[in-house]
Amino acid sequence: MERHYYTYLIEEEFASHYFGRESVMYKLFYDYHWTSPENKQSQLAARQIEYITKPIPVSHIHKRLKMNLSREDYTQVDCIYRLLVPKGSASFIMKDRYIEILANGQFDAETVFFEVLRKVSPCFLAMDFSMERYGWLNPVKERNFV
Repeated sequence: MERHYYTYLIEEEFASHYFGRESVMYKLFYDYHWTSPENKQSQLAARQIEYITKPIPVSHIHKRLKMNLSREDYTQVDCIYRLLVPKGSASFIMKDRYIEILANGQFDAETVFFEVLRKVSPCFLAMDFSMERYGWLNPVKERNFV
């Protein structure tokens, strides 16, 4: 079965505030992705998502991917990377506000991409709506303000 992740870079203040309460963010993104764009709730969700997310640092991620992937394992066309592993594959597609990762077979393929993103920022939230799975790629530590 194919896995389809939407991965957003969340502003640090929101990431730390919602650490441990990811289900609230998941619901917001779910409503946005699975509600008609003409729906007022979807339009509100779009504005909220715009506010709590950061643009994807495309050039920085390109550099990280090239440093971490061996040439024979992947192909690249523009902002799309395709990675083949012995028992699976994954595609990594960078958009302005999120990254889509499609994977099948063993979990090795998407794990490679997730590891690269973890090195870029601790504030990436990945969600697979069809499997109702979500979480931080690198758990954000709660700050203690004294």
